[in-house]
Amino acid sequence: MMRSALIFAAVALVCMSGLVASEEGLRLIALTSETDRQWMTVQQVEELILAKRKFIDITETPVPVRTLKVPPPIPDQPFHKDYVDVVIQDLSSNQIAQTITQLSSYFTRYYTSATGKAAAEYIHGLFTELAGEREDITVDYFEHSWIQPSVIARIKGQGPNADEVVIIGAHEDSVGVATNARAPGADDDASGTATIIEAFRVLVENGYTPDRTVEFHTYAGEEAGLRGSQDIATAYAQKQVDVMTMMQFDMTGYVGRSGAIGIITDFTNVNLTAFMRILVDTYTELNWQDSTCGYGCSDHASWTRNGYRSAFPFEAPFGQHSPFIHSANDLLQSLDLNHAREFAKLAVGYVVELGGVGGMM
Repeated sequence: MMRSALIFAAVALVCMSGLVASEEGLRLIALTSETDRQWMTVQQVEELILAKRKFIDITETPVPVRTLKVPPPIPDQPFHKDYVDVVIQDLSSNQIAQTITQLSSYFTRYYTSATGKAAAEYIHGLFTELAGEREDITVDYFEHSWIQPSVIARIKGQGPNADEVVIIGAHEDSVGVATNARAPGADDDASGTATIIEAFRVLVENGYTPDRTVEFHTYAGEEAGLRGSQDIATAYAQKQVDVMTMMQFDMTGYVGRSGAIGIITDFTNVNLTAFMRILVDTYTELNWQDSTCGYGCSDHASWTRNGYRSAFPFEAPFGQHSPFIHSANDLLQSLDLNHAREFAKLAVGYVVELGGVGGMM
């Protein structure tokens, strides 16, 4: 009883000190692990961003909220290959290019900018247009304490497992050589956003109805320490939302020197990652290599931190990825759209295999 009281007091003290520091303009930053944390000024945080350092801003959640749900096991083989093989034929690299072109036309999509908000509104509008008149699909903003909202497109499950949620994500923001500089972000991460939107398009056009509820997320504030996905993952954990799995698509368009994609193995779920390798081999023409990207390298880490199972396929083994990110040169012309289309195949395969088809699992 005494030990529990001491833990509660310690957590309360951390949260209270965090509230005071946050009000003073400081941010609590976790750098290489949950325990490697420092209070930093906004300027120091921006210096991390511009140095391309990956980190998690844990100011609002110094102690992560953990889900108590015990999810069902991950499959060890695909069960819906005939269905997926038909749907992925409709994927279009031209459609992916159009979405990337629009997103990269904004001067910047930085999460505190008006154009960052406009980009989120474009994404919301595109999901809404693609959803058409389907009553089982909703498209919502998830509002944050800054100007750019995240976007969530949801296809409601129609089977016995409809209360379980399968999440596929990307991040909608971008950053350049400075937080107010030109930041087209064609690869980082208009490519991932366009990839999951294209998966959404072909699934809807083929009349896909899942057993589990499927959500397509585009996150605000990833470049500033996974702030958008942290808000959402924390909210889901607080509500004990039954998240089956989460897969992140952050940069899908650049081909590294090996030609392989990277399967990220750190801060991800072992079983979901193993199934992801099977999906890559089953539904794409991609070769893969295991790779690591470090603590907090993309939004999957927010879900891992909150106790959910996540996975992260990356455009190339880490270190072979695009050299143009976080600059004005992160443009469509540096991307291989067929490479991104292969990622869209993976996205469709993931959604259908984990989300199921109608009431059939």
